[in-house]
Amino acid sequence: MLLAIVLLVRAAETGWLPVGGMLSPSATAGNSADRARDIVWHMVLPVAVLVWGMLPVLLRHIRATMGETLDAPFAVSARAHGIPRLRLLYRHLLPAAMNPLVSLFGFSLGTLPSASLLVEVVTGWPGIGPLFLDAIMARDFAVVVAVVVLSASFLIAGNLAADLILYRIDPRIRAK
Repeated sequence: MLLAIVLLVRAAETGWLPVGGMLSPSATAGNSADRARDIVWHMVLPVAVLVWGMLPVLLRHIRATMGETLDAPFAVSARAHGIPRLRLLYRHLLPAAMNPLVSLFGFSLGTLPSASLLVEVVTGWPGIGPLFLDAIMARDFAVVVAVVVLSASFLIAGNLAADLILYRIDPRIRAK
């Protein structure tokens, strides 16, 4: 949340990025290509907040997992056999370290809609976030339940996608 506020203040000071809404007033009269370009330009700030908010968590897990994999007996043996460093990293260590990273990816994919609710409210993007907040204030329980079910569905779908990817890339998971 703090990252969103800092980026909003910086965007407002510099004027490099639009700070609210989905379209500029001048883009409403343009053709569809101009409108699409304007929507993408307005999405830069919310997407940057979401990506930069998740990036430290992902990088920390990658670093910790690769550190554990580097100390594994098969990695020590591969280095002793003289396998070049880059080949060892990309062909042996990274695939072995993918299991927890794919699981974290599935969880991140599932929590993305929940995180975007707050980012939409702060950055002024007219999406499900402001709708959800208005529904809470108006005590519209049907909309609140629908948004919660949608968020839970994304969490389940993200974990299912992670499990399917793990089944595909990790031979230790497959049953004979």
